[in-house]
Formats: sequence, structure tokens, C-alpha cells
Amino acid sequence: MDHNKTNASAAPLPGGVPIVRINGGQIKKIREEKGLTQLYLSEVVGVTTDTISRWENRRYPSIKLENARKLAQALEIELDEILEGKESAPPEQNHDLHVRKKKTVPPGFRIKLSAAIVLALIITGFAYWYFFPPEKTSPIVSALRILPPHVPPGQVFPVLIRVQNPAGASIALILKESIPPGTDVETGVPSFTTFDPKNNELKWISRTENKQAVFAYIARAPGEVQDDSQLLFHGSVTLKKATHKPEKILGNSAISISSHHWADTNKDGMIDDEEILAVYDLYSEIQGLRFNRDLIDDIWAGSSYRWDAKTGKYKVLE
Repeated sequence: MDHNKTNASAAPLPGGVPIVRINGGQIKKIREEKGLTQLYLSEVVGVTTDTISRWENRRYPSIKLENARKLAQALEIELDEILEGKESAPPEQNHDLHVRKKKTVPPGFRIKLSAAIVLALIITGFAYWYFFPPEKTSPIVSALRILPPHVPPGQVFPVLIRVQNPAGASIALILKESIPPGTDVETGVPSFTTFDPKNNELKWISRTENKQAVFAYIARAPGEVQDDSQLLFHGSVTLKKATHKPEKILGNSAISISSHHWADTNKDGMIDDEEILAVYDLYSEIQGLRFNRDLIDDIWAGSSYRWDAKTGKYKVLE
């Protein structure tokens, strides 16, 4: 589906940014038919839910062409389908033809009929509740963050986010991760959909194909930070369907600043067999995640290591 395709001409704003006129009613209709939330659309387009509401209520009839394309992508339709004048309401059918004469119904009969209908609805509702009791609400997916316990200043470390989907069905989602101020991000697997360095926010728009999806990235701790201070992370998963609210990413949310390598979990100045096996178990199958495995192998093969704060490097001791 080509969301960039449109036959409508885009009028430029004074600054040269092209704009288009959108059909807010059509946007709302398609969104509700697909069971999408305004929150989901706002996350894909990169605007607030209030802006989505204003678009749907025709308070902002003209928007940037770039935002219109993102909106069409979120709705999974062609851009032309939400432009002004592309859809028209179905005509009224035969309202001025064959006007029928109303038949009078005795008042007593109406009262009896209404009472019977109400009683039937009550019985039906009770029977449905009895045979099909409401299930307890639970998240359709859950997300768990895995962080190393510590890292030296200015050094890289891996972050994993495992999204569990017990049903196993394919589900579209938006994964947002807010990283600590001063922390840099080098690579993401899969690649980030967007990275906003101003707000320190990573965002993936993706889809789970199996019961588990893994999102990973390499972060670099700030260079000027004191020992024992903590870097705090938080994020959420937003699903496509309207029946589910964003789920908070659980698991580890903080990593401490320390002079020990992140794989040296017990801080004893060496990486033992158990620690290196844990590294391989967690990260070896994630292709493209560069966390300097050679250095970890060298430290494991040596007797110990030392962190040199002046050079910002590890020294492996034989």
C-alpha cells in the first residue's frame, strides 16, 4: 500500500511546507471501524491526542502533508481516502416517496408490549451473565526490560526489552523507551522507527509475529557522572486496538555507575564462567548487537581486569 500516493495538490505554507485538506469525519469513521484509539494514531503521527481529536472534529481542516501521510499509514489506507472531497455521505433513500399512513395502536396494548420487551431483555441479560461470566481483564501483552547492574562512566552497555504475547497472534504495537539524560544510543535491533534526542526517547512501530518479540539497543553512559549514581529508564507498550491501555515496561529500570565491567555482575574484578555464559545466553542470538564481545572474552580468559578512568579503557591482567 503506497501511503505517499495522492492526486490532490498540496498547498504550501508560508514557510514552504506543503499542506492538504483532510476529511475529519472520514478519519474518525475509519479509526472506529478498525477499532483504533486516538492514542495509537497520535503515537504514529507524533502529535497529541488533542490534535487527533481536533482533526476528527474538523477544527484543523488543513494539516501538513507529512502528517497526513503518517495518519494514512496508521489507518492502513491510501492517503486519498482521508482527503477532503474524496468521500461523500450516502444519499437519503426515498424519504419523499410512499409516505405511509400511521396505524393507531390501543394504549393498553402498547403498555403490555413494552413491559414484555423489558422483561425479555432482563431475562436475556441475566442468562448471558450466568452462562458467559465476564473475564478478568489482563494485558494482552507484557514487556520486560533487562539491564546490567552497573557500568563505568562513558562506556557502552546492552539493553533488552522482551515483549510477551501469550496468544501468539500477530499484533501491531508501539514500543516507547525513555533513556536517562546524557545517555547516548548507538544501535538498535530492530532499528528504531524514530529517535528523539531532545526528549531522550526511542520509539519502535512494530508487530509481534510469535509469542515473544525482542527489542535491543546499545546505550552509552554519560561521561561526566559520579560513582554510585543511577541511570533511570522507563517506557510503555501501546497496542493498536482500542480495548487495551498502554502497558508499562516492567523489569529493571535502573543501572548504577561503577568502575566494574557490566558483565562482572558480582564486582569481583573478573568475569567467571557463570557470568560469561549469562552474557552469551542473553545476547549472542541477537544479530547486529555490538557490545564488544571480544573484550568480554579477553577478560574471561585473563586472571582479572582493571578500569582506567584516565584513559576510559579496561586493562586485562594476565
